[in-house]
Amino acid sequence: MKFQISEKGQALIEALVALAAAVAVISAIAITVITSLQNVEFTKNQNLATQYAGEGLEIVRRIGRSNWQTLRAYNTTNYCLAKGSTTLTGMVGNGCGQNVGIYVRQIKIELDSPSCQNNVKVRSTVSWSDSKCGSSDVFCHQVILDSCLANINPIQAP
Repeated sequence: MKFQISEKGQALIEALVALAAAVAVISAIAITVITSLQNVEFTKNQNLATQYAGEGLEIVRRIGRSNWQTLRAYNTTNYCLAKGSTTLTGMVGNGCGQNVGIYVRQIKIELDSPSCQNNVKVRSTVSWSDSKCGSSDVFCHQVILDSCLANINPIQAP
């Protein structure tokens, strides 16, 4: 005895399988493209944050080079450094707010730091948020750069 399968039913099943495979491939491609775009955006933000943190350190270095005593007058605390500014300002409340576009840049100056051989330790922190941050952690990404500064042009006492 020979069984025959209906060709109409078989063609419908083949079409559904092909459609499901096509949807799976297109979905995988879409997910890959979206993930790649998110990673590119994160990398761009991280590179900019690193640049802003480096600028913060350089501004503090310039303050120390022009007048070491001015730098030493900053007490061990956090300061805000807005975009385009060359002066450190005290924090208002808990933070600086978004003072460099979508970023928050803070400078911490620690006098006579043991980790910097009794010189000035400077920490430049740039934080930002994106769609990967949870609602409770507003600025979940950070770039932190540390530097030790020393008075390289001391005035000799007579």
